[in-house]
Amino acid sequence: MVLIKLINAAFGAYLTVYVLYTALLLAARFLIREGPSPHRIAATRFAIIIPAHNEELLLGYLLKSISDQEYPHTLLQTIVVADNCTDGTASIGTAHRARVLERKDEDRAGKGYAIKHALDRIHPEEYDAVFIIDADSRIGPDAFKHLDALIQQKKDVIQCYNGVDNPDESWFTRLLDVSRAISNEIYHPAKIKLGLSSYLMGNGMCFSKRFLEKQGWSAFTVGEDWEYYTTVIQAGGVIAFSNGARVYHRESSTLKQAATQRMRWSSGRFEIARKYGFRLLLQGVRERSWIKTDSALPLLFPNPSLGVNLTVAGIVLSSAIPSSEGKYSFLLWYFALICLQLAIFIVGVFFTKNKAMNLFSIVVAPVFLIWKLGIDTLAALGMGKKRWVRTERKL
Repeated sequence: MVLIKLINAAFGAYLTVYVLYTALLLAARFLIREGPSPHRIAATRFAIIIPAHNEELLLGYLLKSISDQEYPHTLLQTIVVADNCTDGTASIGTAHRARVLERKDEDRAGKGYAIKHALDRIHPEEYDAVFIIDADSRIGPDAFKHLDALIQQKKDVIQCYNGVDNPDESWFTRLLDVSRAISNEIYHPAKIKLGLSSYLMGNGMCFSKRFLEKQGWSAFTVGEDWEYYTTVIQAGGVIAFSNGARVYHRESSTLKQAATQRMRWSSGRFEIARKYGFRLLLQGVRERSWIKTDSALPLLFPNPSLGVNLTVAGIVLSSAIPSSEGKYSFLLWYFALICLQLAIFIVGVFFTKNKAMNLFSIVVAPVFLIWKLGIDTLAALGMGKKRWVRTERKL
């Protein structure tokens, strides 16, 4: 019984640090004022790289959103990498006057390889910054205005606002809309206000030419965004965040459609966390760098759904402790953690458009949490997908 209590106490301490850290970011988001963004004349030439694997269904919508940009089109060059495609992805790119690079390499298939393929074929004199976006997304009309302002402020790595394009399609997309709102409206802005680094989310990533010429591209795992994030931080870089430069990713509407993608994402994140999480934390402590120390935390902390699942596991574990051994103290502790996480979810709801329906989606959250627990468990055991597979979607 002593061992169970020690495990439960350590478990609770870990989750408490995670929840209080998130609460600190929430407070910083509202208490620290943001400085004005200076107006600048558009000057940055962007190479827009779109890694695409069998994306004929949605690619045209992304290319249309690029053509609708409120930014000089002479400063935008669109490049579609049709990576191991067996559909009409390449022809759709050509029809929209994008530069299409067809790539065939089954042994080195993946988003990271597609990005490297494009970077190796762009002449340095043709661009000032590279913007990477998934083919099943769209870009807000003024996104490049905001990115241009940050590039001119010498920001070398920028993560855009990464929202859900179809939030009202199902209860699943409503939950994801709230989760993304917490990330986009609370987590990232707060880190920037505190002088810390944002992190990469895989979609809507922007890099200056000077940074890429110095660092190159070296991320080829299924968690290429987390992998390159650690590369940036270890090299002494800081990732800026742009709330104004918005991209919207079309999400799967059902658990069945999303399973393959989430398995790949989770396995990639766990792999990078195991490889770099504690290493980056120790590097930050050794160098007395708050930025590097803090940057290790997104790798070491659970994502919101896993945080709730771990808290529920703590409640179950507490139930096995006799009343005379502090059972109710442990239960009260974990109950408080659940309430704080619920409060953060509710705050996230108020950053979404359809607040009432999104708040009501919490009724079906247990189904999502059970499904996600299975995904995370399999991924943690190394059973996630290792290849780039198109996620099933519908229009």
